[in-house]
Amino acid sequence: MTVNELLRVTDAAKQDPAASDWEPEIRRYAGDPAALLAVTAVRDYAALGLRQEGDTAVDLEVTAIDLAASEGPTVKIAGCYDSQSTRVVEVESGDVIPPGTLPRYVWDITVTRYDSVPGSPWLVNVLEPLTDRPC
Repeated sequence: MTVNELLRVTDAAKQDPAASDWEPEIRRYAGDPAALLAVTAVRDYAALGLRQEGDTAVDLEVTAIDLAASEGPTVKIAGCYDSQSTRVVEVESGDVIPPGTLPRYVWDITVTRYDSVPGSPWLVNVLEPLTDRPC
């Protein structure tokens, strides 16, 4: 599933943000605005000397499918993210940055098929954390 692949790539990128330019790999699984947000987050990690430990854990549930949507076929997904599955660490000191969120909260996710792109890929174009909504 495209969402799982995007999470795999963004986990790898945040675990070693300065290793390379992660944008091309992220854009294999995400369209804007989700791609821009993910790329910016990885670049911010690198600039701030941060890295992620652990892999993202999220339970996913398809909530709607619209194959005739004007922007292209879309799938809406509700995710329940476990914020304790990862932690952010300062590279130099090893200090853990506290998450400041609920232990588990909702992610609003939309995946759209981009028929205008060769191969008509399904890309995550919305991945919005709703940190005030527990799940």
